[in-house]
Amino acid sequence: MGAAMTSAIARFADAHGRALVLVFLSFALAGLAFLFRIPISIFPQTDFPRVIILVNNGIAPVDIQMLTVTRPIEEAVRIVPGITNIRSVTSRGMSEISVYFRWDVDILHALHLVQGRISQILPNLPPECRFYINRMTFSVFPMVGFSMTSPNRSTAELWEKAYYEVAPRLYRLPGVAETRIVGGRPPEYHVLVDPQKLNGYGLPLTRVTEAIRRTNLIGAAGMVQENYKLYLTTVTGLIRRKEQIEDVVVGVVKGTPVRIRDLARVEPGERPIYNIVTADGLPAVLVNVLQQPDGNAVEIADAVNRELRQIQKELPPDVKLAIFYDQSILVRDSIGSVTESILIGLGLSVAVLVGFLKSWRTTFVAALVIPIAVLIAIVFMKLFNMSFNLMTLGGIAACIGVVIDDAIVMVENIIVHMSMGQPPREAAMSAIHELTPALIGSTLTPIVVFLPLVFLGGITAVFFRALAMTLVTALLASLFLAIFFTPVLARAVFRRSPGPVETDLEKAEQAGEGRIMRFLTGRYEKALHWSLRRPRTVLLASAAILAASVGIYYHLGSGFLPEMDEGAFVGDYRMPEGTSLEETNRVLMKVEQILKETPEIESYSRRTGARLALATAEPNFGDFLVKLKRDRKKSAEEVIESFRGRIAETVPVLQIEFAHILEDLIADLVASPQPIEIKVYHPDDATYKAVAKEIAEWLPKVPGVVDIVNRTIIIGPAHNFRVDPDKAALAGFGVQDVLDLESAILDGQVSSNMIRGDRMFGIRVRYPAAYRSTSGQLKELLITSTTGQTVPLSSIASVETEEVTHEIRRDNLRNMSAVTARLEGRDLGSTMNEVKARLFKEVKIPPATDIEFGGQYQMQRESFSGLTMVLLMSMLLIFIILVFEFRSFSHPIAILAATLLCGFGALAALDLTRTTLNISSFMGAIMVVGIVHKNGILMLDSEQEFSARGLSLEDAVFQAGRRRLRPILMTALATIFGMLPLALGVGSGAQILQPLAIAVIGGVSVSMILSLLVTPVLFCMLRKRGL
Repeated sequence: MGAAMTSAIARFADAHGRALVLVFLSFALAGLAFLFRIPISIFPQTDFPRVIILVNNGIAPVDIQMLTVTRPIEEAVRIVPGITNIRSVTSRGMSEISVYFRWDVDILHALHLVQGRISQILPNLPPECRFYINRMTFSVFPMVGFSMTSPNRSTAELWEKAYYEVAPRLYRLPGVAETRIVGGRPPEYHVLVDPQKLNGYGLPLTRVTEAIRRTNLIGAAGMVQENYKLYLTTVTGLIRRKEQIEDVVVGVVKGTPVRIRDLARVEPGERPIYNIVTADGLPAVLVNVLQQPDGNAVEIADAVNRELRQIQKELPPDVKLAIFYDQSILVRDSIGSVTESILIGLGLSVAVLVGFLKSWRTTFVAALVIPIAVLIAIVFMKLFNMSFNLMTLGGIAACIGVVIDDAIVMVENIIVHMSMGQPPREAAMSAIHELTPALIGSTLTPIVVFLPLVFLGGITAVFFRALAMTLVTALLASLFLAIFFTPVLARAVFRRSPGPVETDLEKAEQAGEGRIMRFLTGRYEKALHWSLRRPRTVLLASAAILAASVGIYYHLGSGFLPEMDEGAFVGDYRMPEGTSLEETNRVLMKVEQILKETPEIESYSRRTGARLALATAEPNFGDFLVKLKRDRKKSAEEVIESFRGRIAETVPVLQIEFAHILEDLIADLVASPQPIEIKVYHPDDATYKAVAKEIAEWLPKVPGVVDIVNRTIIIGPAHNFRVDPDKAALAGFGVQDVLDLESAILDGQVSSNMIRGDRMFGIRVRYPAAYRSTSGQLKELLITSTTGQTVPLSSIASVETEEVTHEIRRDNLRNMSAVTARLEGRDLGSTMNEVKARLFKEVKIPPATDIEFGGQYQMQRESFSGLTMVLLMSMLLIFIILVFEFRSFSHPIAILAATLLCGFGALAALDLTRTTLNISSFMGAIMVVGIVHKNGILMLDSEQEFSARGLSLEDAVFQAGRRRLRPILMTALATIFGMLPLALGVGSGAQILQPLAIAVIGGVSVSMILSLLVTPVLFCMLRKRGL
């Protein structure tokens, strides 16, 4: 930037100072107004590039479900543009198909295309199929969950109250998208047909269902015009009472109407549902509340809680509502802890300024930039529909010590000019003229560090793009404030020179320095003289630092996401294949007893035959959600370890895996549920299942691997009634007739719905339990065909028992199985290195078998690859900007070389604090690159100024180092102390940002030395070689 341009900027700032102050204050006031209107959430709202398709087809066999539902849908949707992969899980009567897209795809448009493709093949799918199709966002999972229990009422009564009285009042609340009810038995009326009486009348069971269906209806016959009025004419036989069901005529036998009461009894019943739900040991109905994608989690949770308190007053005394999960608690704690970190960091940064500047007035001028820059960033958050979440607040916390850098340099420079006798106004203009090019360059470079994040996909971009946008906005605001606001404020506040007038620049720079600063300046001068005389020694030391960085990198453990103590956790469990619902429930009652005896646990809910996730579950599967006490002494991880051990001792037959709730949520969103996932592919189904079993049995040999699960799910036994078509035809039956009869006999068929008031009750026709308890009873049942013939079922069908039925998993249209596991006491990187090194040596892998490693390990590799690319692109962009700014190669090379060496500080800090290299700490290392080069820019820009005055190269570098010592120390310490509260990791939310803060503190701490010593030495060496 030329002198004419900087002079024009200085004149503009001087001429329009009052107007500029008003503009900035207006933005600040707008930010203050928006402060209380921006939504609050735990993470940035985003659309994950995944569309999930759930298809419920009753209890269809797995192979039939695969052929008639899963595969046709896979083949239909695979031609949708932008798809990267299709995964599916097919179980008994259930298909879960996940369609993955590129991160740059408009997921709403993709969702519509998927829905369109499914609608085209809908006529070819079984008519019983029920679909759920949705995109994946953070809001597809509950943000509040509560239980409804009663010691005196059935779960049918509780379900009725939840469905008709509680849920409607909740989804009317602003921001609530949906309420989901889990558990309970919807009330019905059961028509329990006596098969002996039915056969005595020579009537088939289908006649009963058909009679109810044809009776219980209302239809419009037409319109009648009479007496100048138009009357609607209807025909109705609607059933509204139990007695009316009993009066339905099934048929006429020997001239006498046969009514339902003649061959069946009608009684209130419950819909047959194969799951059990409890809360704190009592049968329960759970209600989950989902928020709108752009909703304010805290406001919605407050509204739900207020409404629940009102509902509780109106419910009978024995019905209790209890919240078992409230995401807003974690949101409040996380936002609160990060906000506290911001305020403490602000206070520490201000304390640093007071210590260096020795004046509250001077400190005020510099520190005022921080709140105004933050408020301006909030304005842009509102404009871009961003929320207050861990990432945006993390950006604000990270910028506390960074945005003040420019103001510190400007104020310090104004003080120097005033110490030389210039009046405040002239000193401000001189500082603007002198510093504007350096400030623009030093601010643009951290901004371009984050620019490549725009092109980054994956969960890393989801988390840190919001942080980067907030930080970039604050940095841009700080640049404009430093140039156009701070000098104006300084000339108004600094009415006179704060010290005696000095005409000598060196003495003017010493004005206002305390004893400590003078001591540090003296030590630095000696160190810089020594370094400039021994450049080879400095180079060798730099090489040693670089080698040490490489060594620490390979020694450092690695992970994916930092662990968060959320105050709650989830346990997914399963019993051996084929275990009945009742037996699973009996065993889980023992687990519940352990939960009750654990002092750190406040409450819990348990699902058997159902899950928190979207898909349904087999009767031997389920999960429980545990809420921990806030004042406990043990961490969530310690509670899990203890709980895992007690379960292994008490119920060793139970397989269980634990996860933190948000970790489980993120894993479900990206379908990478566990840290370790070993995927096995082979053309032969039996082979890949056998290999998966062998890997699952071998994996416990790897230290630190726990919660090992073979995802080859064995569903359990099945009775197959194979119909003989010839015998069936002779008796008047078709295969469909037998299927309809069996369905009605076992689970029953809902022939119609009875309306009573504003509620509907299914009318289910079925046999009494005494006739359908065993397969032997079913075989000997006498059944009547539509032709009137009565035969035993065994005469037209044989029974085959299938002991083993497997779930079918497919990845990219290939059948596969997977083994998953979690970690205890080890990092992900070293564990996976050991797994990969030992697996192929210790486990026999048949030919044509493909082994792939997925899970969070795959996500970690993809994220690290993307972040490495961001780091390299950032350094390239910084280099280009520096070349433009300094118009030489020596300046950029010297600055970037020192910046690279700062990686030692980041890695050493992580190693000393036993923090893994994860996406948070990696992002911190990238931030270090963006922050620490500012010191080098300011120093070498000052070197140009001294060289222009005729000083030799080494003298100019020496004077520049001395000149920039105080602002470099101030800005570095302000950044360090601003980040310190986050690095301590106090509170739930700070834990995810703690590795980032540790890396930044380590890198900036080392940069104080490297920028002041290595950068000058390297620059001198390069200039002497003509670069």
